[in-house]
Amino acid sequence: MSFSVDGLVVPFREISLSAEIAGRVAKKTAACRAGTFVTRGTPLIEIDARDNELEVKRLQGEVAQADVMLKELDVEVESTVGLGELAQGQLDLHRKELERFQSLAGKGFTSTSELDRNKREELAGMNAVMTLKNQAQLLSTRRVRLESARDLSRTQLEKAQLDLSRTRIVAPIDGVVVQEMVEEDSYVQKGASLVKLEDTNAVEVRCNLRMDQLMWLFRTQSVGDASDAASTSRHRDYQIPPAPVTVSYELAGKRYEWQGVLSRFDGIGVDERTRTVPCRALVADPRQVRLVTVKGEPTSASDGPPALVRGMYVTVRVLAPPSVPLLEIPDLALRPGNKVWEVVDGHLAIRQVRVAHTDNDIALVHPEGSELRAGARLISSPLALAIDGMPVQERAIE
Repeated sequence: MSFSVDGLVVPFREISLSAEIAGRVAKKTAACRAGTFVTRGTPLIEIDARDNELEVKRLQGEVAQADVMLKELDVEVESTVGLGELAQGQLDLHRKELERFQSLAGKGFTSTSELDRNKREELAGMNAVMTLKNQAQLLSTRRVRLESARDLSRTQLEKAQLDLSRTRIVAPIDGVVVQEMVEEDSYVQKGASLVKLEDTNAVEVRCNLRMDQLMWLFRTQSVGDASDAASTSRHRDYQIPPAPVTVSYELAGKRYEWQGVLSRFDGIGVDERTRTVPCRALVADPRQVRLVTVKGEPTSASDGPPALVRGMYVTVRVLAPPSVPLLEIPDLALRPGNKVWEVVDGHLAIRQVRVAHTDNDIALVHPEGSELRAGARLISSPLALAIDGMPVQERAIE
């Protein structure tokens, strides 16, 4: 089963490129002109980068200076640790000397003044050790502060390098420049729109389907197994069942076709003016065109449009495999009131049918609920009078 509707080609997506930093437009390339096709990575606009380059150099100097200061601090820490070890050794000697004098004082072999002098030397050694330990701790704290300052400078340097890279604006996709908003030597603020690109890797076709047409698409939707039916039912209720479509465009008596898929609803709900459902069909390769019919002289597909582009008024033919068996009859055989005339043993039999769909001089009817079966001989010629059971005679058409 297939049905055709009118459609309008629209962009698959449009990308607006904006300035991420403020500055003067130093250069605008020839590719940055409306109507120009550009590939991914093509330079479009350059913003004056001298201020950003100077900022990068300044921050690189700060980072280098912080690294030098950290190396100097490491030498100072190493020296302080060495002095602390020497002071600790000196303190250990003073303590041994004090213990020896204390033992001699107990036997009366030394004076009190000598003992006091050794105690003062022990206290001085303890003070030196404590002072060097405090210096080592202060140096460790200072190192943490310098590392934090260096990390901050590195972060600022990364930001400055990022800003420097943002002065050069390139095309993020393959597409066509559809709008340019600035000129060379203009000053732009951060966030100002510069150029708009249209993605040409794919296009969409906007069309409207009737509810009875959508009914056949929903009937073909696979329900799936019971395990995932509950989890996907809510998503499926608001998604259109994908169906293959053929997009055709007629030009100078020739028809060109592209293959696509009915991909999504264009919004949600029914259009209150037309009582139809807006839908979108996706054409993944708008340059893959095929010539179908030719009227007049022979030609090839290269003589027609090279690609499907925005603004084309096209015909969208949706293919919906019916989920129930249907009978195909000529549209001329369908009578008013959804009746057909069948020839049975030389007599006319009037059959009531239920029409499912009509398109291109073909009518599809449901076989259930009627006596019509496949292979039936139907009358397509007009009769002045048709009575059920009247005798009729078939005649070959010359």
